Amino acid sequence: MKRRDLLLGLGLSAVARRAGGDDKDKDKKGALSVNDYLARAALLLDENKRAQDWIGYHPNDIGLAALALELAELRSSAAAKLAAPAAVKQAHMHLLLALENTAASFDATVRGDGKKAAQRMAAARAEEQTLHLALDAAKLKVPLIK
Repeated sequence: MKRRDLLLGLGLSAVARRAGGDDKDKDKKGALSVNDYLARAALLLDENKRAQDWIGYHPNDIGLAALALELAELRSSAAAKLAAPAAVKQAHMHLLLALENTAASFDATVRGDGKKAAQRMAAARAEEQTLHLALDAAKLKVPLIK
């Protein structure tokens, strides 16, 4: 095994251990702290929005849409695994729906169904707006990624 591969493996295992966060950052049910949750939601939403825009700029690139679909499904899966704190449970549902609708839009794009792709993209963007409204009601905001 090459030294580089060994170091990479050690680094990945350290990242995997840290991914769960420290116990003091979690509530008694194992959910993330609100700040930890919002940081993760910010990353997922930022990547989701960038993918939506990029596919919109390249409407005829089916291969790109297929790649975006794979990544969207991974984001959706990652969000589903988040243990949302009680303060953001309502908003979390809308995060999941925004990510799932984006993946469905990319899937429709790959299948050549432009009408369905547009409908699902509109639903994804509406769910993201509802997410922000739910967070506003809880006096919370997703941090901006610069």
